[in-house]
Amino acid sequence: MRIVVTGGAGLVGKPVCEQFLHNGWDVHVIDAAPDPGIAGLSYAQCDILDFAALLKQIEGCDAIAHLAAIPSTLTHPNSTLFKINVAGTFNVFEAAERAGVRRIAQASSVNAFGGYWGCDDRQYDYFPLDEDHPLHTTDAYSFSKQMVEEIANYFHRRSGIDSVSFRFPAVWSDAVIEARQLRQSLSEQREQLDAFRQISPARQRARLADARARALKSRARRVQEYDSAADFDRDALDDWLLRAYFFDRFNYWAFIHTMDSTQAFEKALTADYQGAHALFVNSDLNCLNYDSEALLSIFFPDVSRRSKALRGAEALVNIERARQLIGFKPTVHSII
Repeated sequence: MRIVVTGGAGLVGKPVCEQFLHNGWDVHVIDAAPDPGIAGLSYAQCDILDFAALLKQIEGCDAIAHLAAIPSTLTHPNSTLFKINVAGTFNVFEAAERAGVRRIAQASSVNAFGGYWGCDDRQYDYFPLDEDHPLHTTDAYSFSKQMVEEIANYFHRRSGIDSVSFRFPAVWSDAVIEARQLRQSLSEQREQLDAFRQISPARQRARLADARARALKSRARRVQEYDSAADFDRDALDDWLLRAYFFDRFNYWAFIHTMDSTQAFEKALTADYQGAHALFVNSDLNCLNYDSEALLSIFFPDVSRRSKALRGAEALVNIERARQLIGFKPTVHSII
C-alpha cells in the first residue's frame, strides 16, 4: 500500500511514518520542512497551497495521512493560519478526488471543539465531552479545525471519500515528557490540588473567583494570538491555580502519547468503515491521574450533567466512538 503523509517531519508525523514503514508500506512524505532523514521513505518538499505540485505528489497513492498545518495561533497571523490550514486541507482532499484516493486520515484537534486558544470562557452542557457536544470556536486555529472537519464531510458527500478527523489533545512523546519534566510537573500539580481541597470552601471560592477573573481578562485580550502574544507575560501567571484555570482547564487535562496517535492513524487507514467521522482520541485517563469528579467540582462546578458515569481518573473526553469505529485502544494511560 502506498501512503502519502503530509507534514511527515513533525512530532506526530515522524513516528507515523516509521510505523507505516514497519508495516511494509510504501511511504511518501511531503512537507514544507527539510527531509526528516527517515531511511526507507521517499520525500519531497511541497507547499499544500500549490495544488498542481500537490496533485503530482499524490497521484498513484492508495491513502493519505494529512498532518500538515499551522498548529497554534502564536506563530502566524490569523489570515495566514486559516489559509494554510483550510485552503491547504481543501487542496489535499481535492487532489485525492482527482487521483482516485478514497481514504484519508487527518489531524484535527480537540480545539475544533473550542477551548484552549479561545478568547472567552466557553460553556459546557455535560462531561465527559463527546462528539455530539456543540462546538464553540472563538479563535482562528480552532475555527480552522472545525472547517477541515466540514471539508471532510463535503468530500464524502461529493466523492465518497471515507475519512477520519482526529481531535487530538496535547501530544506527548517520551522526549517531550523528559524535556518538559512533565512527570515532576504533573506530580506537583496533584499535590497542589490535594492541598487546595483541604482549605475551607469559602477560601476555595475566593481563590477560584480571583483565578477565573484574571484568566478570563487575559483571554479577552487575545494574548495567545500572534498580534498580541508579545505582550503576554506567561511568568505573570504566578500561581498554580491561575495557570490551571488559564491553560489546563481549557484542555480538559487530556493528552495522547505519540504511540497512540500513531496507532490511531494506522487504524484509520485500515479499519472497515464508511463516511467522514470526527473522533476524539486521547488517553483513557486524565493527565494528572487524578479523580475526575474532583477536578470537575473545582473547575466546572456548574456543569452537573454527565453523559456517562466517571470512575476514578477517567478522561473528561470520551473516546468510545473511536473505540467502536476503528478499534482505537490507548496503550499509554498515564505518565505518573
